[in-house]
Amino acid sequence: MKRPYVICHMMGTVDGRILAKNWGLKNAARYFEDQAAKIKADAWLVGRTTMQEFSSQKPYRKRRGRFDIPKTDFVGEHRAKKFAVAIDPSGKCHWDTNMVSTEHVIEVLTETVSGEYLDHLRSKNVSYIFGGKTELDLELVLRKLHDLFGIKRVRIDGGGHVNGSFLKAGLIDEFSLVLTPLADGTSGSPCVFEVGEERPGRKATRFQLKSIRRIERDFLWIRYKVVKRG
Repeated sequence: MKRPYVICHMMGTVDGRILAKNWGLKNAARYFEDQAAKIKADAWLVGRTTMQEFSSQKPYRKRRGRFDIPKTDFVGEHRAKKFAVAIDPSGKCHWDTNMVSTEHVIEVLTETVSGEYLDHLRSKNVSYIFGGKTELDLELVLRKLHDLFGIKRVRIDGGGHVNGSFLKAGLIDEFSLVLTPLADGTSGSPCVFEVGEERPGRKATRFQLKSIRRIERDFLWIRYKVVKRG
């Protein structure tokens, strides 16, 4: 079965930090977004924390009752050609609509979510797919995005744990980095890739330089292809 080509796109400091609150940049997001817009992709994918910035900001009240909804994938009605994908295993994002700008929303869940939450998604025509019973199989997730939605290229926009999960699973094909001319140095601050506890025998991922451009005077946009292990 096929899966989409995966590009991880991030903005970080020379020491790999990704939280911009200490950087002193005006409208820091534009440095990231301007380059992201130049990357050809059918979908962008983020973790739950990032996606909650785009989901409903209204207080959510759980509804009482019995919601006997099967734990099967659901494709909501839409006409969109592009997609916004949320890695949201426990189902914490809530929605007023099934769109983020021009992209149709797809929730990536585990089977631990409640029937009440699935009913909420269906009521808003938000699509969802299951990536596993209690933990996500990211390769399965990518295959479903390809088969159910025709997605051929995915841009992962973080955060660090989402990036790290795909990196650890060997599912990143290309890495795009907007390198800011800053050293953050904040101890414990999130990095571009967070893979969790060290696993014995795990080897670092190797990149091959694809292109490098100077932007915004002292910024660099660096693109790498991932060297696949034989």
